[in-house]
Amino acid sequence: MSSNEQQIFEIIRQVDSGKLDRRTACEVLDVSERSLYRYLKGFRSKGLMFLKHGNRGRKPSNVHPYEVKAAAIKIMREVLFDFNMTHGREVIQEKFGLKIPRETFRRWCHAGDIVKHRHKRRSKPKYKRTRKTQMGLMVQFDGSHHQWFGDRKTCLITGVDDATSSLMEPEFFESENTMDCMVVLKNIIEKNGVFRLLYVDRAGLYGGMKRSGFSQITRALKELGISVIYAQSPEGKGRVERVFRTLQDRLVPELRLNKIESIELANKYLKTVYTPDHNRRFSVEAEEPESGFLPLDPSMDLNEVFCIKEHRTVTPDHTISFKAERWKVKHPKGLSLSRRRIEVRVYPGGEMAAYFLNDKLILEKIHTNRRTDKVAG
Repeated sequence: MSSNEQQIFEIIRQVDSGKLDRRTACEVLDVSERSLYRYLKGFRSKGLMFLKHGNRGRKPSNVHPYEVKAAAIKIMREVLFDFNMTHGREVIQEKFGLKIPRETFRRWCHAGDIVKHRHKRRSKPKYKRTRKTQMGLMVQFDGSHHQWFGDRKTCLITGVDDATSSLMEPEFFESENTMDCMVVLKNIIEKNGVFRLLYVDRAGLYGGMKRSGFSQITRALKELGISVIYAQSPEGKGRVERVFRTLQDRLVPELRLNKIESIELANKYLKTVYTPDHNRRFSVEAEEPESGFLPLDPSMDLNEVFCIKEHRTVTPDHTISFKAERWKVKHPKGLSLSRRRIEVRVYPGGEMAAYFLNDKLILEKIHTNRRTDKVAG
């Protein structure tokens, strides 16, 4: 059973027992009320087996060959580049003889970024979003660059529980980058368990506009079954924004009063003194007393989840290029890895490892001699 299926089963079990309301369950699972009703019906009649879909392992009967998709996208890019999707599909069907369902063609166009957008419409009304009913259902997450202490700017990264407004493992860093955010997220999960939703802005490191296809953070959270929700505006994640305003108003003078000017002492004071007092003063009680955090799967190693994972293809001479350096790759059992695709992992401390399937590989850095320019005498 995958982590996503485990999450669905746990939420449906809580809804069936009355511990979780249906509206919250629909939002966490990102399904309609009708789908939630079907889940409940299957859970009550089949138990755990309701998660197994009848078509699992079968090839869809209506799948289109890759050649058709490639031909349609090529026509839209090179011939019909100034056509909208509806018009372009009509021309492709009439002149090129490719019959493609409307939704399939729309999905191909969006995936290939060949959509002719309309003029901006009037914005939709925005309504106040109520808190989640349980602690651990949603964590709002962000970083704030500010002159927190001393004479330089640092970044405070923290999570804020949506149901209680409690600070969750805040920590100072030099900047807001992928590794630093992973450290805070890992600490939150180690201390509390696995939450359900992460609510963030559309920054690139969270998989926003700049990295809409992939980010290391969203990849790590997906391995744990955590979904990411992107705020459409700063006001959308107002809870964490207001917390930073409070921190800038109260934490900065406290650090100055205690003559703290180093990041190590600031983190120690933040964790041991300020955060407990802040949560005692400003956190609120959740509507439901039961925690929404899920226990971490014992087989999951968070150190192997919250790290940078990239893939490389091994050359015939058993080397790879990574971060502008060459590395010799050896299999511990002496197997050939020529032209095999391996996974390279970089951990927060800077250590590096490589894996092929479940086997950890041996990496040896190749020191290359720099070319010197010889001047003829």
